[in-house]
Amino acid sequence: MNHSKEYTAEKVGRGGFGQNRIKPQSTELELKRAQRALKTLSSCHKAMVRSVNKEELLKDICEIIVKQGGYSMAWVGLAMDDRDKSIKLLAKSGNSDGYFDNIDMNWSQGSKGRCPEGSAITRGEPYLVKDILSNPEVMPWRGEAIKQGFSSVISLPLMSNGRPFGALSIYSDKTDAFNEEEVDLLKGLADNLVYGVAAIHTHKKLSWAEGEAKKSLEKLKKAFGAIIQVLEKTVEIRDPYTAGHQRRVADLAHHIAQDMGLSQDQVDGIKITGIIHDIGKIHIPAEILSKPRALTSIEFNLIKTHPQVGADILKAIDFPWPVDKIVLQHHERVDGSGYPHGLSKKDILLEARILGVADVVEAMASHRPYRPALGMDKALKEISDNRGILYDRDVVDSCLRLFNQKNYQF
Repeated sequence: MNHSKEYTAEKVGRGGFGQNRIKPQSTELELKRAQRALKTLSSCHKAMVRSVNKEELLKDICEIIVKQGGYSMAWVGLAMDDRDKSIKLLAKSGNSDGYFDNIDMNWSQGSKGRCPEGSAITRGEPYLVKDILSNPEVMPWRGEAIKQGFSSVISLPLMSNGRPFGALSIYSDKTDAFNEEEVDLLKGLADNLVYGVAAIHTHKKLSWAEGEAKKSLEKLKKAFGAIIQVLEKTVEIRDPYTAGHQRRVADLAHHIAQDMGLSQDQVDGIKITGIIHDIGKIHIPAEILSKPRALTSIEFNLIKTHPQVGADILKAIDFPWPVDKIVLQHHERVDGSGYPHGLSKKDILLEARILGVADVVEAMASHRPYRPALGMDKALKEISDNRGILYDRDVVDSCLRLFNQKNYQF
């Protein structure tokens, strides 16, 4: 994606996803946005698979965007090839009382201040207005938008053979409601919507469900990347001493999974989970996370809540993998001595057992606020001595094999 491109009225900023760009006060908002975008996108994907006609599909998508995404209104319009270059309403959901009757819905090339949908169709790229109230370009329809309580809008062109034939528009009652990562995810949603409509129109529903739905799922998995970065950086801001810890754990865990012969889907899920396995720490006071001496029992008990908190945050997102359960269980131990629920081996997911070993090895080998790094030898001795007691035998064997025979390094 060309980040220098202006989508329209306002440039879509990077949203501060680099490590030095995220401000601590924005992390909670970014996390909520991540949950909203992923939940919306995954629900829409399910609707595309189950819908049996175009009208039902478009209506379902609009309703999901409003109800699941928490947006004010969503609608789909078709670009008509009539004299007025009008836009025909195909489906809508949300607050729109009188809105469509009182603005000029057209995609005429010469129209000034055309509606968002007209701009998206004419330009063939997303049209974003971050603040309807302060943007002079939207004057012809601003009054009606404000009357409905809209503060920002994004309109996404629906493309066929490289040409726009309609638009999907999403309105929010909040200003600056769409950051760049959300725009990318919603662009994917618009593309997938076109696939769904085309499949239904050509009576190839089953073929699409087996073919394009699979492609859509792959796109969805890739789209998690940007959102996962937000979650990862959120933890690192709260706990700077473990910067890179999650990513190193994720890398080791996914190598263990590969060595154990797990499926590629399981390997992908373990890596994604590893990157955000400590997300629950955002609810732990920073002074405890960075305390330069041993924790009190009360403080440690508070730390021990982070798997449950992390699982509660992540369960709202419909991941293709059991991410919330893996996060919840990554401090459980095979003899039942772990936390938060004291599960034993038969009740702990294999992915969680793998992540648990990787987490211990990385933590012991790295510096912590309350102690210097213990070193790799002690880390490997810990898992070796407790093989079959605290840690899964097969997972330990694989981890030791990586370091001792395959020259793995963090």
